[in-house]
Amino acid sequence: MDEINKFKKILKLDRINLEIFRSLTKEGKINYSKIGKEHGVSHVSIKNRYENLIKRNIIKPNILVNFSKLDFKLAILLLELETEGYERVKDTYFNCPRIIYSFNIIGEYNHVLVFFAENLDMVETIFNSCMLNNLKGVRKSNILIFGSLSENLFLPLNFNQLDQQNENTPCGVCCKFCKSFIKGQCFGCPASKYYNGPLKIT
Repeated sequence: MDEINKFKKILKLDRINLEIFRSLTKEGKINYSKIGKEHGVSHVSIKNRYENLIKRNIIKPNILVNFSKLDFKLAILLLELETEGYERVKDTYFNCPRIIYSFNIIGEYNHVLVFFAENLDMVETIFNSCMLNNLKGVRKSNILIFGSLSENLFLPLNFNQLDQQNENTPCGVCCKFCKSFIKGQCFGCPASKYYNGPLKIT
């Protein structure tokens, strides 16, 4: 019961809020007037509810990209980090445009990074040349590569880091000095001005 009461204090899941969530999930936007008419309240009331959910940090509007259409490869990097390794991961990869999710777990490994690459060769290059070289305090690691993606797999992409005007990447590396980049085995970091892959800004 404590869990139920705690949940209800954070989020009141009534029919109106449920309709707001459904509308965002299906269409990525909210028709305030339509929902208001269906539930007998004003469009202003619906708008206020939506804005209140954002203000209280319950929901966060975001752009999701269809990775199935892009044909990018997804991978999971499992890490067993030393205690001080958590902050290093946060500091190093918080602004990385390739990282989709980063979170702690309980078990044989204690941290997970979900990232994307333009192709399978890039997955290996990113894993060996970028991630492991930049991460200190890693006791052990393992990588899992996704097979065929579902028809429509929508995931967040960090567009805020795709300015491609910086000499160095968010993790502090300069692509032009990277052996893999020099040999043409890597497109570079999508945040770097040296990036030459499909996400290159034209």
